[in-house]
Amino acid sequence: MEERLAGLVQDLVRTNSVNATLANGPGEEAVARFVAAQLQAAGLSPEVQVAGDRQYNVVASIRGRGEAPPLVLNAHLDTVGVEESPALLNPRREGDRVYGRGAYDMKGSVAVMVLLGEMLARRPPPGDVWLTFSADEEDRSRGTEHLVRHWLPALDPPPTGVIVLEPTEEQIGVAHKGFAWLEVEVHGRAAHGSRPDEGVDAILPLGRALQALERLGRELEESVAHPLLGHGSLHASLIEGGTAWSVYPAWARLRWERRTLPDEDEALVARELERVVHAAASGPWRVEGRIVFVRLPHQVSPESPVVRALRRARPEAQQVGMAFWTDAALFGEAGVPAVLFGPCGHGAHAADEWVSVSSLTRTLKTLLDVVYTTWPEIWAGAEGGKSQ
Repeated sequence: MEERLAGLVQDLVRTNSVNATLANGPGEEAVARFVAAQLQAAGLSPEVQVAGDRQYNVVASIRGRGEAPPLVLNAHLDTVGVEESPALLNPRREGDRVYGRGAYDMKGSVAVMVLLGEMLARRPPPGDVWLTFSADEEDRSRGTEHLVRHWLPALDPPPTGVIVLEPTEEQIGVAHKGFAWLEVEVHGRAAHGSRPDEGVDAILPLGRALQALERLGRELEESVAHPLLGHGSLHASLIEGGTAWSVYPAWARLRWERRTLPDEDEALVARELERVVHAAASGPWRVEGRIVFVRLPHQVSPESPVVRALRRARPEAQQVGMAFWTDAALFGEAGVPAVLFGPCGHGAHAADEWVSVSSLTRTLKTLLDVVYTTWPEIWAGAEGGKSQ
């Protein structure tokens, strides 16, 4: 099992799937075709879905015996770029570790799902299992958006739980933060530096905007912490403006990111944006603020059947919160309880990225236990379906 997993991870790393929009990479087509070929060779009938420009999903179903409701597993196929070292696409194994771009985030989990599909194809599970491999998670999650908008509503019966195999160090992830991208634009008036009577400096108001952000950041640090996720946070990301030393800047822009908690919604973020706009707006310039993009935070009930099934399969695992955002939030928004569980490793998005092969093996064994034992046991109980 370990050798098969290690080989699969290395094959997946060699198959360039750098995100098509985030790093101008080739996208997921090649890796989607590879995954589909592996599943087809196991006797399954995978579907390759076009989720966007150079963005591809793979979906495969394993029909069960009708003794438990459907369960979905999910992993994303794309990776961040390899600008720092193209050699990251040449995987290497050192003992228990496989190094390479995406080994940890999250082609190790893709390998687990492929091998799980091969095993389920040989021995039908108690309930239907859907394997979903998503595009574009590293940017706008268009792959999972496609799944929840077009694929999920057509399922009959619908799934009652999702396990997203993001790397969690073999802990059970029941919550993660959301994020929002925001910006403020200031419009002044260009003029030669020798004509202050004609120019309106668009950059100076951003100083007051930054001060407002600093105050907001302190308030977040002083607020009541979430028991699993700590405090919300923000940081200034990009600042732009001006054209030359001797020209009054006619335009400037500040962009920042806000990391949000499960009790913080888009309306709260909008009110914070208004505070920043108000701080910058007093003067002869025009100030505009906007929320550019939002992904909501995620939290699943510890009493959801999918969480309880994982707890039974891995009683030693802790229930934890994750600082990063995941596609679990999109499944949760679609009304399907989603939990995170995945392997140990190190260096997501870093030059020294690696995944533990022994941890991949344990992850696979845990999922087999969930599918064949604890998931049907939960639903066989009198209280099985009551706590979604």
